[in-house]
Amino acid sequence: MKDTDYAYAVARIRANECRLLPGAVLDEMAGAPSYDAAVRRLGEYGWTDGSETDLSLLLRREGEKLWLLMKETVKDRSELQVLTALNDFYNVKAALKSMLTDADPSPYYVQPTLLDLDALTDAVSRHAFEKLDAPLAAAARQAYEAATRTESGQSADVIIDAATLHCLSLQADETNCRMLADILRFLCDSTNIKIAVRCARTGKDRSFVESAVGPCHSIDRDALCAAAMQGEEAVLALLETGVYRAGAEALKKSTTAFEKWCDDSVIELCRSAKYEFFGFAPIAAYYFAKTTEIKTVRIVLSAKQAGVPNDIIRERVRDLYV
Repeated sequence: MKDTDYAYAVARIRANECRLLPGAVLDEMAGAPSYDAAVRRLGEYGWTDGSETDLSLLLRREGEKLWLLMKETVKDRSELQVLTALNDFYNVKAALKSMLTDADPSPYYVQPTLLDLDALTDAVSRHAFEKLDAPLAAAARQAYEAATRTESGQSADVIIDAATLHCLSLQADETNCRMLADILRFLCDSTNIKIAVRCARTGKDRSFVESAVGPCHSIDRDALCAAAMQGEEAVLALLETGVYRAGAEALKKSTTAFEKWCDDSVIELCRSAKYEFFGFAPIAAYYFAKTTEIKTVRIVLSAKQAGVPNDIIRERVRDLYV
């Protein structure tokens, strides 16, 4: 599609941006005296009419509205696949691990996804992996074979996670949207950093580390693998010498702080789309913005329900798009 072909879609996205939550609202919710008071603040932005306060329902409904908007405005399935790739691979993992443990995968599936989840469950349960799209089929088959050979669910996780990263990296190379490519490459790098830290903390060997760490973009993959085998301090030292030094500072604080830094970094990359009037960038930016908004509302309201102090909740609030 030409950039000008997105004119109507971008116009719809701009109209919906007006209903995104400002950061000040999340701050007010974090400081609200109760869970119900925080939910009432959401009512002013169309999340609820005041009669519904169930958190899971509120989050699911907002996610459904987001995905309906995406399907109505994006006619190219390949572009939707870029947005759902993480969820699609996750759902394959959920189906596979549930099959191996004789469990129902339905509670573990996530939305949005382009997969027919009933068909996914059936295909995996019958080992008919060829019924899945090519990248998913190959990952599922390899993961199943590894899990049954080693009797370890971790081996399946590693294979599917690596396939996810390879898919994101390929999508970054193929997309004509520079902002989206930057986001996908950042997601690859930040995920690899998390993998490296976990490997360092658990003392994984070279074979495991090199199979788990996927394609890197703004960090040297070989150096990251080597650091992971030396320990967490070596990973942090490596990050401090490159473009992810802010991520290293966040990791020094906590894993939670690093997760927040990752989400904030994606939103910062999205902000360039505010000044674009054509093309896919404004649509993708809105998707990531709304996804981050939903995640942040979940964090705030879950913390309210658990009685977490307001100052700690505020530390976890993500930067928002508006």
